[in-house]
Amino acid sequence: MTSQYTPLLKLSGLSKSFGAARAVEPLDLAVQAGDFCAILGPSGCGKSTLLRMIAGFIEPSSGSIAIEGRDVTRLGPEKRPTNMVFQSYGLFPHLTVAENVGFGLALQKKSKDEVSQRTEEALRLVRLEAFGQRMIDRLSGGQQQRVALARALIMRPKILLLDEPLAALDLKLRHQMQEELRRIHHEIGGTFIFVTHDQSEAFALANLVAVMNQGRVEQIGSPSDVYLSPATLFVADFVGETSLLAGERRQGRVTLKAGPHFVSAGRDGPVRAIVRPERVALKSDGVPAVVTDAVFFGASLKVSLRLPSDETLILRSSEADAAARYRIGDKLTVGWEDQQVIDAGPG
Repeated sequence: MTSQYTPLLKLSGLSKSFGAARAVEPLDLAVQAGDFCAILGPSGCGKSTLLRMIAGFIEPSSGSIAIEGRDVTRLGPEKRPTNMVFQSYGLFPHLTVAENVGFGLALQKKSKDEVSQRTEEALRLVRLEAFGQRMIDRLSGGQQQRVALARALIMRPKILLLDEPLAALDLKLRHQMQEELRRIHHEIGGTFIFVTHDQSEAFALANLVAVMNQGRVEQIGSPSDVYLSPATLFVADFVGETSLLAGERRQGRVTLKAGPHFVSAGRDGPVRAIVRPERVALKSDGVPAVVTDAVFFGASLKVSLRLPSDETLILRSSEADAAARYRIGDKLTVGWEDQQVIDAGPG
């Protein structure tokens, strides 16, 4: 029996080594029932290894995994209240859509009526109720992804694990499937843990984001916390576009190499100011800058500016005349608001 304060999933000191190589450093993570948690990080950072430990496919080197207060660290995947959707989908080409979706229940020797009823419910949830008798090779990539999702959901897992399941889809279809995942999550009130290297995808889907780097979780928080208040230079640089400007703090005052200075509490020493592109704008009494590049993205223009410190500052503008206002070689003055300061080593 668990209390309302017990996390649905709790990882304590969990780590994994492959020989002398440490894939996942000891970490703690708590996920509440109903959370949509994204594990975000670059390729090779250990996020898929972490997901597979939660699923039971990889045995941890140290630490523990508890689900609903029960230690499942040494249990196999078939004995855990989890199910996993893989990037490759893993569908059976010789079975129909309905047979693929109901496969797990059939293995459990459920009655034909129950398999049929729950298969219909699962297909309806992913909006494929008209495709039950179709063969897998007659489906699009997005439809196959939905079949894989239905096959996992039909088992009614406490935790649904998703290992970059949208990575093989084109951009438009990925956005459509993100909307579907949000809808399904809201509709069933489930708990999803989603691995991705795409920060925009993590922010679009999750209410809780864990950012990994070289086997370590560098920050855990809401998307807005991670974006607006990055805990480390890696998080600041990896999550969203950002400009990192070098500076020095002395007695609570920061002076940037680019020129500006402002009050910022903290220890004396080298710092980096984190400036988001949407906070940068033309300012008559600002810092001189030269436009070195301007790229049109449809909804906005991304402008690269060279500062007197020879650092690059990124500006994004959605103004209708932005392309005419920012041309390569133009000299202008800019300023910004709400920079965050992080202590940094030399260099």
